Amino acid sequence: MEIFSVHELYQKLCTSLQEQYRIDNICELFAKLNNDFDRVEVGMELLKENGLLVPSNKFPRLNMKSTALAVDLRNSGNGAFQVKDDKRALMLYTESIATAPVPSLCTRTSTHEQIDAGQNESANDPAALSLAFANRSATLFSMGNYKECLKDIEEALKYNYPNKLLYKLFERQGKCYRILGRLNSAKTSLEEAINWLSSASALSSEKKQVTELELKNLMQKLENFNSEESNFLTDSKETQLPHCSYNPNSEIPSASDCVELKYVPEFGRYIAATRNLEPGDVLVVEKPFASVLLQEHFKTHCYNCLQPSVCLIPCFYCSTVMYCSEECRALSWKSNHSIDCLLLPVLQKLDIGKMGFLALRIVITVCNSQGVHSLIKSLEEGCKVERTKGFSSDGTYSSLDYNSIYWLVGNTERRGVTDLLRRSITAACILNCVTTMTNLFSKIKTTEVDDSNSSLRIVGGLLLRHLQNLPCNAHEVSELVKTEGPTMWESTEIGAAAYAVLSLINHSCDPNVVRHSYGDTAILRAIRPIAKGEQVLDNYGYHYALHGKLERKSQLRSQYFFDCNCVVCEEDWPLYEDLPCTNPQYLCNMCGCVLSEPVVDSVGHLITSCATCNQLHNITNLINAIEVSREKFQQNLDKVILGSECNVSELLSHLKLLDKCIHRPWKEYNDCQEAIKQCFAMSANCYK
Repeated sequence: MEIFSVHELYQKLCTSLQEQYRIDNICELFAKLNNDFDRVEVGMELLKENGLLVPSNKFPRLNMKSTALAVDLRNSGNGAFQVKDDKRALMLYTESIATAPVPSLCTRTSTHEQIDAGQNESANDPAALSLAFANRSATLFSMGNYKECLKDIEEALKYNYPNKLLYKLFERQGKCYRILGRLNSAKTSLEEAINWLSSASALSSEKKQVTELELKNLMQKLENFNSEESNFLTDSKETQLPHCSYNPNSEIPSASDCVELKYVPEFGRYIAATRNLEPGDVLVVEKPFASVLLQEHFKTHCYNCLQPSVCLIPCFYCSTVMYCSEECRALSWKSNHSIDCLLLPVLQKLDIGKMGFLALRIVITVCNSQGVHSLIKSLEEGCKVERTKGFSSDGTYSSLDYNSIYWLVGNTERRGVTDLLRRSITAACILNCVTTMTNLFSKIKTTEVDDSNSSLRIVGGLLLRHLQNLPCNAHEVSELVKTEGPTMWESTEIGAAAYAVLSLINHSCDPNVVRHSYGDTAILRAIRPIAKGEQVLDNYGYHYALHGKLERKSQLRSQYFFDCNCVVCEEDWPLYEDLPCTNPQYLCNMCGCVLSEPVVDSVGHLITSCATCNQLHNITNLINAIEVSREKFQQNLDKVILGSECNVSELLSHLKLLDKCIHRPWKEYNDCQEAIKQCFAMSANCYK
């Protein structure tokens, strides 16, 4: 049965309504609706009336496990491994692991309790999963990923791994432990390898003797191995999550007390500095209420925490998503995947987009954690003051409380009928999938006594609400990836997330903060000095250095429904390539205004004056200080470009000096900002 995208379904509906001469009446009816619950209900009825709402449970299961496919993928991986194409082999083995049925965990007590299975057996191969794990471990060993190799060996041992091949697995395990300096573990593994040689039915007696001698030689070498010399290989430093600068914020748990939440009708709710802030200060460390991984990263990143991994483990039930650990697998199942496990392939065919997936994730999370009927009532009744919309009952604005996400601005009143109808159709299609393919509504009914129609209305309305407020508020989760070549780094979007605090920050075409992702946790840092009382300003994707004024204004108006009037727009600063880089204008250190052109006095000093405060300035020492700082900046910039470690504090000092002394726009200022941003990015989600 063919599955149409939501865009195609919307177009088919519009065509059908036009043929029935109903389009004007429907638009008039839709314009009168004043809540999201009714909008989705009408959208659902229109799809049904026009034969466009096919029960999703009639579609074939698209992500079933398949032993035959898993074996084919593993065999293809074997071919890639044999020609030393480790990257392709890794990908194919991971696909095989995702696709192979997950057997019951086995307990290995003797060498004779299992039925041997060959490396390339039939489509009924009960060891398909364990063989894929074992073969991937060989690839990881070849690539020098020894800790990950050990994890895959442990997984292979859980699931029916053939006795006749165990000696190879324990040998590889012993070699990993040896390289990592864990000599006692290495000895134990090599002893196990020798013990299992007797079950290696594919080996001749002579080959077994040779292999046993090799294993004993390896054990002998352990006695002379200097473990202290190998300790440097044991653990690479894991990325540390930064902490907020200054003290905790009593009202916003994920923020520092260097910022506060304010409200004025002109800007709405916004974040402002409570003190003078320096570049590099950490203002917010925020875990999202919900996040989703983009489809193209399902086999390279954890579906739960969005961290990359070369040793992902599969979902027990579907072949779509994978996890970095058993903990993440269990957490994901409890919070959302028990509902979306069957849905994902159909929703991908429907092409609901990342905002559709994020809206669904939010709704599933809420339905799994609390009753939606009493929730809606409390949400609507508990919000009387604009500034405190979304606050919890304890008087805080919590990133992990649904209140804060529910009350994010959706700009419903600014959207036209066509926009709302299109989003309602998307919400109706998602709701249809949830209704016909999952037990979400039976879960809701066990927590609250109410009829299913009421639950369906509420869930549909919440989906539509978030299909409106997420495009204006959600943020991407990204990582920095080093590509082929010595100096190429690219920022790649891997997911999307709903951050309550970050969503309160207004836009500027010249932002004073920058965001970086640590997993799906967002870190917000100052990227230039911010004065006490000044707004904290982010960039919504349209920066003056990259996009012209007309383009910025047009895009911001269409997606975010506002006209930008920041200083950059008012003064119409040029694009990056046209920024001034010679003959700087210096600033008065008394009032901050631009100084006049300097002249050389009788003793060779550069003298200038301020027309605003009439202060005379000898800027000779200032220019010398800038030159000294510039030299350090250039050295650090070269290191940043090469991807090597640099002195971030020297970059921050240079930026502060430029900010204080040179009038913007100024190209060097942008270069210094970008170097600092790159340094912070390389301490966040950053992978080669």
